[in-house]
Amino acid sequence: MILATETTTALPVPPLPAVPSAIALFLDVDGTLLEFAPRPDGVVVDAALPALLERVEHSLGGALAVLSGRSLQRIDELLGLPQLAAAGSHGAELRRGGGTVVRAVRDSHGMSALRAYAAALLAEVPGVVIEHKPDAIALHWRAAPSMEAVVEETAQRLVRAGGSGYRLQHGDCVVELRGAGADKGDALRGLMQHPPFAGRTPWMIGDDLTDEHAFDAAERAGGYGIIVGARRPTRARYALADPAAVHRWLAALAAHSPEASA
Repeated sequence: MILATETTTALPVPPLPAVPSAIALFLDVDGTLLEFAPRPDGVVVDAALPALLERVEHSLGGALAVLSGRSLQRIDELLGLPQLAAAGSHGAELRRGGGTVVRAVRDSHGMSALRAYAAALLAEVPGVVIEHKPDAIALHWRAAPSMEAVVEETAQRLVRAGGSGYRLQHGDCVVELRGAGADKGDALRGLMQHPPFAGRTPWMIGDDLTDEHAFDAAERAGGYGIIVGARRPTRARYALADPAAVHRWLAALAAHSPEASA
């Protein structure tokens, strides 16, 4: 069911904030900062992206964070910014600015058996990629679109085997079995409780269903979401076409801020 606050229509490009120091900016990674690849380990990071993120972080007085379904370790391997505030594994892992990890996650009891079960179920299914994360298993079918129904059935069997301690998280050409717990909205709210985020208005940029939790959290805190791509319906108020458009908007934000000339 589409909520009253969701839209199915075209959305405008987000304006630059009138006062950059008044906002806190949260960014998804895959599909937002990076183009998707057939395999999650095949994404390409633009060589200029880490420096761009550093400029944006400086322009916002440190109030920049990435919120991703990837683990914190993998985020750092991709972006090379281990001091950047971040949430990994859809919020199950949380790090404040400066590199202080305040919430970590380990495999729950039974996850090793579920990993083996997933491998057995998909051993003869071509093109489906199993990605192992902290206390989570992601089943990617981007390279094998005809296998979507098989992946969904596998995921349902996994969550039944796991029991009440697990839930499924659907995304863009992926379904993930993960421990029941935090989401990106929880991560946004958690970071907003501490400097330099506290007291600011949150803006969230993301593309996937998993980002809707953060769009909702931002909106409830007086901010809004910015969706990347054509997926609708969404709670987002604004839209950017693709990761390249996100990069251009971020560059404009960094140049727009008074901090850019400081």
